[in-house]
Amino acid sequence: MSVEQLTGYLKKLRSGSGEYQSKGLILDSSGLNFTPEAIQRPCEAVTVKLAHYWVDVEKTREATAVSPARYEYQYTLFNAKAYKAGPQDGRVPDTAPPGGNGCQGTVSVVYLGEDIPLGSLPNDLELTDTTAPVPVTVDGDGVLSAIYVSPVDVESC
Repeated sequence: MSVEQLTGYLKKLRSGSGEYQSKGLILDSSGLNFTPEAIQRPCEAVTVKLAHYWVDVEKTREATAVSPARYEYQYTLFNAKAYKAGPQDGRVPDTAPPGGNGCQGTVSVVYLGEDIPLGSLPNDLELTDTTAPVPVTVDGDGVLSAIYVSPVDVESC
């Protein structure tokens, strides 16, 4: 199966949870989760790549009465590794996204094929005061799932 075919298959693979529009392969706060429906489960394990990027945040303008504070951020790859998922249901060990700290958040991406260029990562992150991971869109062929963890204390950046 080509990377394009495998990507399409994994993106359409529904979760066995029965939840509406749930995906069989997702990245969440606990890591890579592979829970496909039994009737569509692959016959063998699928190798996917998981990359983690630091998101370094810097405040470029203070908030005023008429406009919010402005922030800029840049990405730095700090970990990329291949993992096997499936064919059995479950969480892939040691894949939990690292938490943010101070002025650093993280973006984690699960993908197939070529490495993700930094320019494909989101340029519209919402800097929030919570460190709960939120799904984000990453452009690129082979991208299956991506999440963002905001820095712990955005205001002090």
